[in-house]
Amino acid sequence: MRIFIKTSAWAVWAARLARLVIPLYVVSVLAHHIELIDGPIFVTMFALATILGMAALAVGLIAFLRLWYTGDHGWGMASWANLVGIAVAGLLGLTVLLATQHPQTNQVTTNINNPPPLGAPSLETPAKQAELEQMAQEVAISFPTAVTRAYPLGPNDILPLLERQIAAKGWDNVNRQSATETETLYMGDVKTWLGFKDRVSIRAIYDQNQSEIDMRSASYFGEADLGTNGRRIQSFLADLDSAVRKKLLDLSRAAPLQEEPSTEEAD
Repeated sequence: MRIFIKTSAWAVWAARLARLVIPLYVVSVLAHHIELIDGPIFVTMFALATILGMAALAVGLIAFLRLWYTGDHGWGMASWANLVGIAVAGLLGLTVLLATQHPQTNQVTTNINNPPPLGAPSLETPAKQAELEQMAQEVAISFPTAVTRAYPLGPNDILPLLERQIAAKGWDNVNRQSATETETLYMGDVKTWLGFKDRVSIRAIYDQNQSEIDMRSASYFGEADLGTNGRRIQSFLADLDSAVRKKLLDLSRAAPLQEEPSTEEAD
């Protein structure tokens, strides 16, 4: 006599839900990157994939419980669904953690009172300036190294360093403006790995002996950036610090040595 062992319906539905999650994530990110969909549609698709992932985890856990008591087939499908669900839960947890650890703002600058212009009117409204001032203390706590830099280098040395680093960071649509003989402004766009576009600007104010560098980074979309703009500024300025140190070392090595007067000449 043959005993028929059925496949658990819970496991089947868990696997079906899980199969939708990864393709939906991938399609939404790729479509956002190549600008087939805009920010709100991307967020909707991403949220839907997250909901499906959590649903797959819930159904998969129920399937495990049912399989334990009934002895039905479906352990493989339920396990796959739970693995996908756990990964989605981890991504969701990371998002919540970043949201709670960073200021709820989508703009960060090293100079609150006189931030570098972005060349994007939608990001430079009086409301945005008020937000910068309101969040200044929280931003300073979260990103303590996102502050104005002062270097003992003139424009012939500091501007090439800035331009090489901007190129290395992969800014798009970079626009250089020299407002005066002592000030140069760089503005451009940066795309995150999720496909969101951010606006970045750097202002260099200098004379022949020293330079002052300010930076600003802002997100076109969303009310909070999960710390993206602050981390971008800290990373850029940390790399710039290293480049300046190397430049100063090279200049010191290239400087001619001054010979000390001999004892006979002194007499």
